[in-house]
Amino acid sequence: MASSAPVAIVTGGNSGMGMGIVERLVTKGWNVAIADINPNAKFAEQLGDAASFFKCDVADYDSQAQMFQQVWDRYGRIDALCANAGIVDKRQIMSNFKGVVYGTQLAIHFMRKNSTPGGKIVATASVAAIVPHETYPEYDGAKAAVVNFVRATARILKDKESISINTICPGIVHTSIIPQEMVDAVSPDCMTPVSTIVAAYERCLDDASLFGKVIECSTDKQFELEPPTLANGHYSVRAVTVWEPLFKMWVVCPDAMPD
Repeated sequence: MASSAPVAIVTGGNSGMGMGIVERLVTKGWNVAIADINPNAKFAEQLGDAASFFKCDVADYDSQAQMFQQVWDRYGRIDALCANAGIVDKRQIMSNFKGVVYGTQLAIHFMRKNSTPGGKIVATASVAAIVPHETYPEYDGAKAAVVNFVRATARILKDKESISINTICPGIVHTSIIPQEMVDAVSPDCMTPVSTIVAAYERCLDDASLFGKVIECSTDKQFELEPPTLANGHYSVRAVTVWEPLFKMWVVCPDAMPD
């Protein structure tokens, strides 16, 4: 029997921003599946019956697929994917970008099975996706890929699947992946609190009209970032187009996509 309350999966839900998202959703009456590679049984227990833990490595498609199936088997619905998990290490392209792609593919599959098909996806990117941080070039690239993935998929997901997808770009937030020395080097008034990220997630989950949005979170503020423009007007615009045969091969038939 399907849960009477909406169900959200929060990846990376056992630390940092993920914990803030989980806590807020629980207070709003959601059932929350905490998907994380690291267990934190105490956190889920503190939240009561509304939260449950599912071990998951977002960089591994099979691990995510198993987690999604377990969540579906438990609740009978999946209304939202908060693709928040992120790391700064040698696996960051797999976790930070492909983890979002895998999660989106699986969310589409399961959200089609909801009693009312559709749902919402929100992914955590970074301001480094917009203006790269020279310290972390691979991180910059992975997060920029998330931004472009969201912008490229938003219209088709909304029209075809009744799924809205948006992305949040936090400034520097004091979480476990940020070295304390780096936090100390930033002026306190330039730090972004977790509450700003949580508020942006909440906005995307509450407002059905939002899709394809890239939302910068800086200090206590949110800003919608417009897509960049190309320089040569009509000629540049025509160079970025949908060619139907390729669209069918890569989007309609995703099995054709290489790893």
